[in-house]
Parts: sequence; C-alpha cells; structure tokens
Amino acid sequence: MIIKSYEIKKINLENSQFVLFYGHNQGLKKEAINNLNKKNTISNYDEKEILENDNNFIENISSKSLFEQQKFIVIKRATDKILNIIKILHLRNLEDTKIILDSDNLEKKSKLRSFFEKDKKLICIPFYPDNDQILLKLTYNFLRDKNISISPSNVNLIVNKC
Repeated sequence: MIIKSYEIKKINLENSQFVLFYGHNQGLKKEAINNLNKKNTISNYDEKEILENDNNFIENISSKSLFEQQKFIVIKRATDKILNIIKILHLRNLEDTKIILDSDNLEKKSKLRSFFEKDKKLICIPFYPDNDQILLKLTYNFLRDKNISISPSNVNLIVNKC
C-alpha cells in the first residue's frame, strides 16, 4: 500500500509490521522514523550485515526479549537483494517487531518496491526532494502555527534561500 510522505501520521503500525521508505529526502525520513517510534530503542542494521549472516538475523528477530516489549528495527540501504529475507519474516507474522526499510531511490521496476506496493499489509512511502511548492506550504504552516504575520514577498525570499 502506498502512502504519501505527508500522511505519515495516519500510519497505524499495529496493522503493519513492515514499512518501506525510499527516496533522496534523508531529513524527512529521519523525522518520520522518530515520529513512528516514540518509546522503543531503535536497532539499526545495514543490508550488507544482514545478507552476510541472514540466518542469525532471522533468529534474532524471531526471538522474544525480556527487556523490550517491541523491537523497532531500521534496515539502511535496502535494495532488492533483501527481498527474500523480508518475505520470510512477513510469513512468520512477527507481532512485536516493526521493521523499517530505508532505501535510496527505487525504480518502478524494483522487486522490493512492487512487493510493498501490492501487499495491503505492507506500507510503502516515497520521499522526494523538497521543491518550492512544498517549501512554501511548510513555511506558511509554520508561520500560521506560531502566529507570525509576514508578507508573501518575505515568505518567497525565505523559500528561495532554502
């Protein structure tokens, strides 16, 4: 299922254990990860680490922890190579584990991207670079929330400097 990056607050992680973030906007990805994970510690893995020792990773994910109620895992630099491991974990139906795949730009032909887009229990979120329209919207929202009145020409100046 595809969700837009501005709809992140609508994500219910109770229904979905896997989320795919792809695109070049790294700052927005970090902010989204922090918004999704409010109380758990984040375990960061690199795709290369997982592929080198996939059985150990799957056992580590499947085991329960006495100290943590939920596991929150971020897999950085995910590509199509990790798809088989994700399918295995998806079939195991891990209840207390949330996995976020952080990838760079994925093409439409990507197997990982199409797997996440087609399955209703998986969430796929593209993060595109900010353009002037998005920056204007963010600026106006910020100024409205802070009750700051400023002329449109000054807002345009701020956006152009960004």
